[in-house]
Amino acid sequence: MSNKDETSSRIDALRFPLILGVAFIHGASVLHTSQGSVDVMRTNIAWVDFIVNISQYIADVSTPLFFAISGYLFFWGGWSREKYAGKLKRRFHTLLIPYLFWSLAIFAVLAVAESIPQTKTYFADATWPAIHSLSFFGAINTLLGITGIYPLLHPFWFIRDLMALVVLAPAIHFLVHNKWGKLFLIAIFCIWYAVMWPLMAWPVPWPGAVAICFFCLGAYLSQQKEGFAYLDRIGPWASLLFLAGAILNYAFPSSLAHVNHALIITAGAASLWWMIGLIIRSAALKAFLAGLSGDVFFVFATHQPLMAVVRKIAYKLFSPTSGAAILTLYFLIPICLVALLVALSRCLLKIMPSFIGFITGNPYRTYKQRA
Repeated sequence: MSNKDETSSRIDALRFPLILGVAFIHGASVLHTSQGSVDVMRTNIAWVDFIVNISQYIADVSTPLFFAISGYLFFWGGWSREKYAGKLKRRFHTLLIPYLFWSLAIFAVLAVAESIPQTKTYFADATWPAIHSLSFFGAINTLLGITGIYPLLHPFWFIRDLMALVVLAPAIHFLVHNKWGKLFLIAIFCIWYAVMWPLMAWPVPWPGAVAICFFCLGAYLSQQKEGFAYLDRIGPWASLLFLAGAILNYAFPSSLAHVNHALIITAGAASLWWMIGLIIRSAALKAFLAGLSGDVFFVFATHQPLMAVVRKIAYKLFSPTSGAAILTLYFLIPICLVALLVALSRCLLKIMPSFIGFITGNPYRTYKQRA
């Protein structure tokens, strides 16, 4: 199998595990309930905190790898003005239209939910702004996240940053695809590690440091003979570094924790790419994961607002206090929600395939077509 065919297989196999990781990130934030606040990241039960934090380090690799894959696919196949124009047109359908549709949809849902006493309690959260109190500019800013880190639909900061990177692609091509490209990559990753210090910040709200670094990494690898296969050579060592770094960062938090986290994410990305190559040696697992690839955008777009509601209901019903109960809910809620969303995606695709394709950017394409 050629490097490009192998890369295609791994990308298709990775998409679902990565979106499951994103769901776990959104399933571990502070939960505000009528009984108080529950933070599953800090339960004061040592073994639970350890498992949750290590799993979160693994999940944190998801978005950086999505950016690296996006950069690779965008620049895969070479660069020209004509190709760039064609890819801009395609990203209008695969990024901008879904972004606007889902953002407006959640805006409308929240506005209605706020107006109904029976549902308001489940949506009243610091996560969501008070829709009815927003000014016109405030509504636009809330939808797009112009002045902040997150737009209204929080996971869509990924698409917003990705759209910015697509616009900046000519500059990225100039900086990455030349004899100084490797030095440029090293420089921007070093800058990212530096700004992870608590007293420093990335100079622009978006695109963020992670977006730029990993999109540029994917862009660089797309023009290399080995491509992503280069990461296989360091995969085992990256895995050891990731595990050791995650354990040390959890056991001995310090002023360097933010920098350590950035290094852990970098090692984790290389590790996960290497490990998915081992996993898909099984033809059954390869087919299973590739088959789930087409449902990823629907899960991505819908999981976060539903996660907030499902978690509130679950914690209200079960009121977990023991470590085992907290950990059970921590794992079951994202897994069950994602499974239900995959089933819903399949049902809707049968009923209204054109519409579902339209609002999800039509991810049901071959690897070469997605590029």
